[in-house]
Amino acid sequence: MRSLLRLVKFALQSVFRNFWLSFVTTSVLLLTLLTVNMLIVLNVLADSTIKSIQDKVQVEVYFNAGTSEEIEKSVHGYLQALPQVKDVAVIPATQSLETFKSLHADDPEVLAALDEVGGNPIGDSLLISANNPDDFEFILAALDSSPEYAPYIKEKNYADHKAVIERLSGFSDKVRLGGLGLAGFFALISVLIVFNTIRVAIYVHRDEIAVMKLVGAPDWFVRGPFLLEAIFYSAAATALMGVGATLILKFLEPQIQSFFAGVDVNLAAYYWENLAIIFGAQFLALSALSMITTLFAMRKYLKT
Repeated sequence: MRSLLRLVKFALQSVFRNFWLSFVTTSVLLLTLLTVNMLIVLNVLADSTIKSIQDKVQVEVYFNAGTSEEIEKSVHGYLQALPQVKDVAVIPATQSLETFKSLHADDPEVLAALDEVGGNPIGDSLLISANNPDDFEFILAALDSSPEYAPYIKEKNYADHKAVIERLSGFSDKVRLGGLGLAGFFALISVLIVFNTIRVAIYVHRDEIAVMKLVGAPDWFVRGPFLLEAIFYSAAATALMGVGATLILKFLEPQIQSFFAGVDVNLAAYYWENLAIIFGAQFLALSALSMITTLFAMRKYLKT
């Protein structure tokens, strides 16, 4: 216990003797954690947005004009019996036509064809809600593979919803990749800063190290203060990031909720519920990175 207290004392002395160097080291580690937490926030927002869009997706299946009411009821019953289907609503032909026109508002050829045909070439439609958005492909495939119903189906608008979700997912993947690259960049800078900080500390304590070696101090006792110093930097950066992230998210929560209206996301609550996991993992990762860098610096510059 006495040896451990001495190690802590030597480590703290080194931190405060080189205060500005310690400040710079902690600041760079803090920037690394800031990038990581920005990536976490973006992931939560992207996942919440995608889930919100998926939950609101409803696929409309259009019947050919003139399809009998008996066929429509039969398709309705067939779909309603599928366990993947949450609900099926019947949409009148007039409303189906307006929806169809909105769906193809950017396709002048389709609109021109409608005008040329005249009247309403589209029959009633069915608005399908699924228990899980991933079930839509199965539901529509089941409808297409049914020879008694497939000839009466004019069009389905699932492809448009799927394209929007895929584009949003692709964008969020690119953001994640960019965030990981930025986090890796700051991690590399952190390694270089910690390396030079420990090297300076070794140089400052070179006389004390020489005396400790002369009196037979074990290697772990010589290395201990520098490893603890690296842990102190990691702990300080993690603590500052934890306090800062909690306060900032609490302050920005109303603006975030307003901007992402309709999306069920509460970043402050998410961080609070996962506080130990998020910052515990960040502290362990940062400590491991700092200690490995410290061991390498000691191996190169500390002759033991």
